[in-house]
Amino acid sequence: MTTSDIEKSTSDSVGHRVPRGRLLGVDVVRALAIIGVFVMHFSMTGWLHAGPRGETPAFLRWLDAETSSRAMSLFVLLAGVSVALMTGGSRPYQGRRWGTACLRVAVRAVVLLLISLCIGEFGPSVLEFYAVLLVFLLPFTRLRPRTLFALSAVSVPLATLYPIWVFTDRPEWMMADLPEGLAVLTHPAQWGEYVFSLVFAGGGFQTVYGVPLVLAGLAIGRLDLYDRAVRLRMAVTGAGIAVAACLVSWVALYPLGAAETIDAAQPPAMPWQALLAMPGPRSLYATSAVGVTFMIGVALLLLGVLLNLAERPGWRTALWPLAAAGGMTMTWYAGHIVYQSLTGKPESYSAVYLLAVVTVTLVTSVLWRRWLRRGPLEWLVHAVITTVVPSRPRPVNATVTT
Repeated sequence: MTTSDIEKSTSDSVGHRVPRGRLLGVDVVRALAIIGVFVMHFSMTGWLHAGPRGETPAFLRWLDAETSSRAMSLFVLLAGVSVALMTGGSRPYQGRRWGTACLRVAVRAVVLLLISLCIGEFGPSVLEFYAVLLVFLLPFTRLRPRTLFALSAVSVPLATLYPIWVFTDRPEWMMADLPEGLAVLTHPAQWGEYVFSLVFAGGGFQTVYGVPLVLAGLAIGRLDLYDRAVRLRMAVTGAGIAVAACLVSWVALYPLGAAETIDAAQPPAMPWQALLAMPGPRSLYATSAVGVTFMIGVALLLLGVLLNLAERPGWRTALWPLAAAGGMTMTWYAGHIVYQSLTGKPESYSAVYLLAVVTVTLVTSVLWRRWLRRGPLEWLVHAVITTVVPSRPRPVNATVTT
C-alpha cells in the first residue's frame, strides 16, 4: 500500500474532517496517554463510590502506581514524534522549507507556553516544559534516526543522574518561590529565575527527564511510519526493550539487593541504585533510567502495532473514537484541569466516575470531529502558527505528514 493509498483510505473511511495523510495510529497512542493522565488526576479509591484512600482496592492502587509517570512520559515522547513530522518525517525538509518548519515549531513552543500559563490559573500544567523541549529539539532536526537513537541512549543515565545530584546537593533549588500562571508575565524581575526553574530546577525535572524521550520520539518520527515492515520492526524492538528493562530492574532490585539500599536511604537523598528501579515506591520517575528505557520500548511497541491496525478498515472504525480524542489531546488536557478546578477537585473519585469522564471524552471527540478537523485549542495553535509563519506553496504531489 502506497502513501497516497493510505491517505485516501483514511480520508474515505473515517470522514472528510481528518487531514489527509494524518497517521491515526499516532493519535490513538495520544488518546491512551490522555486517558492515563485522567487515571493520574482522577485518583480512584473505590469502584462505585470514592472511599478512604487507605481502603483503595488493590487493583486500583496498582493501576494508579503503574500509570503515575508513564502517561506523561508517553506524551513527552510523542512531542518528539510531532516535531519530526512537522519538519518532514522520514524525508527531512531542506533549505527554506526546513527553516520555515523550524520557525513554526518555535512559534508552537511560544503558544504552548502561553496556553500553559493560562491553564496555570486553574491548576499545575506541564505544557510549559513541552515548550522548552520543542525548542531544545530544533538543532537536532537534521540528524538521522540512528544518530538520534544513540543520543537518546547516551542521555538516559545523564538525565536521570541529574535529579539525584539535585536531591542530594542542591535541594534548595526545589524551594524557589516563583509566581504561577499568568502572574509570571507580570513579574519580569523573576523571569530569569522562572526560566532557570523551568529548565533545570524544581519542576524542571520534567524538562531534563524529557530529553531522552523527545530525542527518541524525534528518531521514531524520522522512520518511514507508512512502511509496514518498519512498523513491525518497531513493535518487535519495542517489546524486546520493554521486557529487557523489566528484567534489569527485577535483577537489580532483588537478586543484587538494590531494593534494600534504596529503602535504607534517608530522603531527600537518593542512591544511584534508584537508576535501576522502575518508577514506583523505590524510585521517582525522574531518577529511573530503566523507567525511561522501558517507556521508549512501550512507545515503539504501541506505535508499531497501532499504526498497522489503524490502516485496516475494520480496526480503523473501531479505533476511531480513540483517534478522534487523540487529535484533541491539548483541549482535553486543559479541559480536565479547568473542570477539576471548577468542581473543587475532590481528593478522590470512583472508578465509575473515571469511566464516565473517559466515555464523555470519546463521544464528544467523535461528534466534534464529525464536523471540525481540529479541537478548539488545536485550532487556535494552528491558526496562530499559520498566521505568524505562512506556508510556502507546496508541489502538487506533496504529502502532509503533520
